[in-house]
Amino acid sequence: MTSRHASPWSAALAVLLSSVAAQSGCSSDEPKEDPVEPGGTPVLDGNGNGAIFDGDDGAGPNAGGGFDSNQACVGQEAGTELAPTIVELLVDTSLSMDERAPGSNRSKWVETRRVMLDAIDLMPGTTSVGVVFYPDVEVGADPCFDAEADVAVSTLGSASSQQRTRLRDAFEREDPRGSTPTHDAYRYALDELAAASGVGQRFLVLITDGVPTYALGCEGSGLQQDPADPAPLIPEAASALGRGIKTFVIGSPGSESARRSLSQMAQAGGTASEGCSNDGSPRYCHFDMTEEEDFAGALRDALASISGIALSCTYDIPEPPSGGTLDLSKVNVLFKAPGSAEREVIPQSPNGSCSDGWQYSADQSQVLLCGDTCDRVSSSTGQLSLEFGCTTRVIF
Repeated sequence: MTSRHASPWSAALAVLLSSVAAQSGCSSDEPKEDPVEPGGTPVLDGNGNGAIFDGDDGAGPNAGGGFDSNQACVGQEAGTELAPTIVELLVDTSLSMDERAPGSNRSKWVETRRVMLDAIDLMPGTTSVGVVFYPDVEVGADPCFDAEADVAVSTLGSASSQQRTRLRDAFEREDPRGSTPTHDAYRYALDELAAASGVGQRFLVLITDGVPTYALGCEGSGLQQDPADPAPLIPEAASALGRGIKTFVIGSPGSESARRSLSQMAQAGGTASEGCSNDGSPRYCHFDMTEEEDFAGALRDALASISGIALSCTYDIPEPPSGGTLDLSKVNVLFKAPGSAEREVIPQSPNGSCSDGWQYSADQSQVLLCGDTCDRVSSSTGQLSLEFGCTTRVIF
């Protein structure tokens, strides 16, 4: 997975909150951006972002898919807000997390706790967060997994909110112990995340430092020298993706022997970057920390990248201005870069790969910015808005 180092919440601070309406209809002015030849021929957009198609297949002067270069649609524009995001943290606290972290005199657990709490502190109040530690068992109890949420998913709220306090207290009281029942913990965390109330994109962030030592159902010895098969976690992540939950995977030092399966899990979970591979050439598809000399710094970068993807690039679709009816084939995403007098039309990406442009969410209630476009928008203080009433421009 590619690490994205953009400031993850700069876009949230710059979201255009006010709405601006313009008359719908046709104008005799020649469009200045993204020209389309008569007849709907795809051409490069005005920013060189690739081929787009801007035909109008409705009734009227452009019926039949053609585009009259002397007629430009002028739609209605409205601001849009970042959509709430729901995140479940699934954190390995097995005994091996008590080992020293590369680049530090502290343990992997102490550094993990410090960096994760810092990341939570930076999350906007609209984000919902919960945490499950595993194995998280008491002395003398069942040595596998206690099947309880340490902090149930809830909205973060203000800097001094009860939820933020619960999360900090839960991290502070946790100590490494026990083995690694990854599959049971993962399935439980998925169920908790799926059942969480609220509307928003859902993400599970798994951080682990090794292969599972228990299989599903707590089967196995729990001993590191007798690891469980991690392969069943891969279809589990794919199933979660089918339920609308994406899985990020962080492999801490100690997970060297699990790199391939963790990479496959991230790929199945919908968070692999373009060009990654499960043999590590040129990189694995998960966040691989096993060769990092500064574990805390690498983990901080990974969490910033995850936050940038999960928190900066999903926007709610507002009601069309002036009481109009939403037509999903006539929505365009507009971006105004800092210092620019012109709004850029970001074209819609076709189904499948989402490296540039944008796509609708599964329920078509949100706009999701794709990889490179997400990076560019979230790293700036520009303004994003939606235009209603003009045929959607699409990457052809």
